[in-house]
Amino acid sequence: MSDATPEGSFEGSFVTLWAGEDAVLHSDLLETLEGAGIAFSDKSLGDDEVAPTADPLPIDWKPRFGFEVAVLSTDLEPAQIILETLLDREPADEQIPAQPVGAGPLAGMPAVGDEPATLTVWSGSDEKQAQFVMSALAENQIPAHYDTSTMQFIILVAPGNEARAREIVREVTEGAPPT
Repeated sequence: MSDATPEGSFEGSFVTLWAGEDAVLHSDLLETLEGAGIAFSDKSLGDDEVAPTADPLPIDWKPRFGFEVAVLSTDLEPAQIILETLLDREPADEQIPAQPVGAGPLAGMPAVGDEPATLTVWSGSDEKQAQFVMSALAENQIPAHYDTSTMQFIILVAPGNEARAREIVREVTEGAPPT
């Protein structure tokens, strides 16, 4: 249990203000309570020594993991106002910002321009594996195409992409990690 209580005597007992799993809200609540000078007790849930009961619907429902913040009963009213204010906030935009063009993993590679795909990097008769290789190349922004003029699938790439394409094909076909 982690406590942020100032030295001295306290009147009242600790009562639960909030319990939940939201780590961002938990952090904001602790910072705000501390900034307001409100004594609190912070407890992590779920790392108890006692095993949870087998009853999937216990009578005393409480989170099985997360956080529990308690405050002195004398500070409960201002602490509840702080909690309500935090709960009423709009959630922060948690989207991953778009990457600028050319900032991907191939940004340092030379541009291939309009070179035609003339080099074979994979051939075989398994259509599903050919599609998987094509998907892996596309995911790595390497243009490629099928040549099905024979009874086999042949994947061609431009000469400027040959080295990286062969590495990806090796990773896919051998199940080997990148080197």
